[in-house]
Amino acid sequence: MRIAWLLVLGASCGGDEDLTCELLAQPTNCWAKAAAELAACLPPNTMTGTFAADRRSCDFPNGARVTFDTALATDTSELEGFGFTLTRNDQMCGKFVDTFSNRMELTASGGTIVSELHAGGEFHLHCGDTTYASSFDALFECFPDGPPPTDGFDVTPTTVEFTISSVATPSPLFRCAQ
Repeated sequence: MRIAWLLVLGASCGGDEDLTCELLAQPTNCWAKAAAELAACLPPNTMTGTFAADRRSCDFPNGARVTFDTALATDTSELEGFGFTLTRNDQMCGKFVDTFSNRMELTASGGTIVSELHAGGEFHLHCGDTTYASSFDALFECFPDGPPPTDGFDVTPTTVEFTISSVATPSPLFRCAQ
């Protein structure tokens, strides 16, 4: 099983505030709150959703549906990006996009949270009007109490498993199988 952990986070020059381990450990930080909203739409992470035959969506028994931006490849190494929209009973819960260009966007009711990694290892997390900045390497000192805002996924011919790393979300966030 191969897992691709893509670490990407918030962007612009010169953050407004320091991105600290204490902030990442708070379930009220913008990344954790948005991730928790997505998790609240899904059934417990012990339940596996069912892939559509075209690998464009995954349905869960509680009425949740993950609709992928493009049909999923059959192997993690074949992905060119990873994005999905999450709905429950046809109501939007949120959206996630990993561009594979050191940028992720997590959208929930509070807006879009952007995380980016810049050249030289500068990491930014944009929460509304506030940008938090840190060195990329410093984020790993926070784990496990304040995990860095990242994603992880594993795609195989018959399954996908997706994780949003935050203090407020289960791991994995969801699983789908054929």
